[in-house]
Amino acid sequence: MTNDLALILYNKLGKQATDDELDVLEQVSIVRKALKQLGFRVKTGQVDLNLQKTHDLIRNLNPCFIFNLVETINNHGEFVYFPAAIYNSLNIPFTGSPLIPLFFAANKVRAKIEMKRLGVPTPGWCEMDELHKIEPGKRYILKPIWEEGSLGLDEDCVFSGNDKEFIDKIRNKSKDYYFVEEFIEGREFNISVIAGAKGPEVLPFAEMNFIDYPAGKPRMMGYTAKWKENSFEYLNTRRTFEIIIDKSLHRQMVSICKRCWNQLGLKGYVRLDFRIDMNDKPYVIDINANPCLSGSGGFAAASDRAGLNSLQMIRKIVEHALGHSLPTFNN
Repeated sequence: MTNDLALILYNKLGKQATDDELDVLEQVSIVRKALKQLGFRVKTGQVDLNLQKTHDLIRNLNPCFIFNLVETINNHGEFVYFPAAIYNSLNIPFTGSPLIPLFFAANKVRAKIEMKRLGVPTPGWCEMDELHKIEPGKRYILKPIWEEGSLGLDEDCVFSGNDKEFIDKIRNKSKDYYFVEEFIEGREFNISVIAGAKGPEVLPFAEMNFIDYPAGKPRMMGYTAKWKENSFEYLNTRRTFEIIIDKSLHRQMVSICKRCWNQLGLKGYVRLDFRIDMNDKPYVIDINANPCLSGSGGFAAASDRAGLNSLQMIRKIVEHALGHSLPTFNN
């Protein structure tokens, strides 16, 4: 290849970065190693709100592509699509989802509106100026619109439609940052999708098992279960690929994943989170464009289950970004 420079861009970490932020450093390490094995020279750069600096770095280096690992900027999820706009303006290929799908996936309300338009089942919801729509007989969850990694999402966000005190407490929260979604009682699945030569490939389903959760405790994969290692939720929540699921439900969920990929313009690699209610009806609760690639993350685990090691996983993502196959090296 004439230009063999790959640029990894990731979000600059704050001085007191939390575990969910620090996770990007492991991703950088995994991607850098794989890209070198694939024959690329590799440079890295950090992205913050000085976007002119990022613009100039890309223009000066002129990489053949960018591996986009920017998850937030200044720990704000609403800026996640800004770097993609810069890549577009410079006409540089980049990994993962394009600008517009990245925006829709990042904004959970916009994503739900798009899913509803496409006929993709997603739990009912209301915005913060529509709390009168809350029904007393249902259970709900208060969700942040922009944050990823389940930041700001835990069991204390789950409430009953009968809980007037809680509803009054959240009434003044901004509709630009929060919304309310029906909480689906039942099973939770993470389904990863990766670009293949013939279209999106749905990887093995992962189910989250909530072990010894007491009655009434919300069974959910929140921030505590993901990141707080000494917590009950972290210790008692397990990912498993040894699942029992009806074949027709499996086919339906695969179809939903591919429909979201194709109709929303998703690319590279994606993870969809599902809740399955007591009647085996699936609901998409989140679309994660460019999900975490760290070894402990769900996407890497699903790739490994499918027989893809980290090098093969990164190769597929890069080939999709470049639009052509890469040469094979003896590594």
